[in-house]
Amino acid sequence: MFLKFLNLIFLFCLFFAMSGYSSEKIKDFYLSNYKNDGSLDWEVKGDEALIHEKYVDIDRMDAKYYAQDDVILVKSKTAKLNKENMDVALKEDVHIENQEGITLDTDSLDWQRSKSQLDTDDWVEIKKEGMQVKAKGLSADTELKNVDFQENVQAQMPNKNGEVPTVITCDGPLDVEYNSGKAVFNNNVKVEHPDGTLFSDKATVFFDTQEKDINKIVSQGNVKIIKDENVTFAEKATYFRREGKIVLEGRPRLVYFPKKGEKVF
Repeated sequence: MFLKFLNLIFLFCLFFAMSGYSSEKIKDFYLSNYKNDGSLDWEVKGDEALIHEKYVDIDRMDAKYYAQDDVILVKSKTAKLNKENMDVALKEDVHIENQEGITLDTDSLDWQRSKSQLDTDDWVEIKKEGMQVKAKGLSADTELKNVDFQENVQAQMPNKNGEVPTVITCDGPLDVEYNSGKAVFNNNVKVEHPDGTLFSDKATVFFDTQEKDINKIVSQGNVKIIKDENVTFAEKATYFRREGKIVLEGRPRLVYFPKKGEKVF
């Protein structure tokens, strides 16, 4: 009943704002919406809101979006809410978190609610169970299941049993499908692993979302692998993490530098 009362206050203020008042300020702002089946769709809170004809400016926004199988928490220092389509432009200290523990942090973010899409041109960082990705620019679905990082990508992939994490960088883009355990790195890819360093035009990483470990890495285009002082070249290389082996395809070539005193034959 109390929440409905707050909603009535908000609608009352909207009426006056649209009837000639340039703006209306509300302390302890609250707004919610319900689905056709009566379940909660989303709710927005703020320390203060300034209501304009088409937008609502919100300070210290704290919102919840109730997806089909998830609840997404959204926070930011300031937010501009479009009253017609409920799209939100978030600014400063933007933080998003879902029930699976995926977190997103950035300085600005546009939430297109009708498309269930998130976009930013700023630097962004996403973390999930040991996997960490930083990049400039992002486009993703609201539930952060499919994420496209635009450029200057640096990813840290967990290795099981406390081993040193695998660090992968690329010019971008990087496309991540969390549910299917797949990440595709593009352009000037560099993979730094305890077993060696790998360079390629493209690398597809398959990871186990349950075991939190890499299954394999498929690298394509101008592949170069450096291990100790030895260098291997190929057009394609598939690294099988658990077996600890690499399969080379496309005119593989090994440049071997024997250690001092070591016999080659």
